Amino acid sequence: MSDPAALLAFAIVALVGYGIGSISSGYLVGKIYRNVDLRTVGSGSTGAVLKGALAVLFAQLLFSVDGDGRHMAEALAAVGAVAGHCWPPLLQGRGGRGVATGFGALLFVATPAWASAVAFFAIALALTRMVSVGSLASVIGALLGYLLFTATGWLSFSWATLAFIVIGGSIVYVRHLPNIQRILRGAEPRIGVRP
Repeated sequence: MSDPAALLAFAIVALVGYGIGSISSGYLVGKIYRNVDLRTVGSGSTGAVLKGALAVLFAQLLFSVDGDGRHMAEALAAVGAVAGHCWPPLLQGRGGRGVATGFGALLFVATPAWASAVAFFAIALALTRMVSVGSLASVIGALLGYLLFTATGWLSFSWATLAFIVIGGSIVYVRHLPNIQRILRGAEPRIGVRP
């Protein structure tokens, strides 16, 4: 689409997605109610509260007719929300890891792929008791689920949706690099195991 109005709408969707993603609700709740900076305790992540879903719903409202334009708008909003969550300007770029935000977006973009991602997360978490391994596995589950469900006709294929899964998943992996290093050293915390 090279229509200037459509390009402007795509830019707005991406910026609104980033803006929604950059609202650090977990950080704000921690500071207001407990005077705690969530970036310094626990996993160091700030929480997500369906930011990805809200960004995608905004895109769907703007592009109400199904088709390539809507898929592109959904993907831009979703990637924007994940990026905004991971690198929020008000927290000097120190946000979360993008998993929950990506889950929220994927639920409204490609529900069967979301179900696959959740299943991969649950299985990996049950096998390893490491949330980070579950998070990383969920990215693989989303991609494989999307490819499987489009190949079998359960979902219509869209390059934009595939790009969201690949780019959003890549962001999740980049944000998990410290976790991956700890996993390789055998130092990643496990649920139910005290250090």
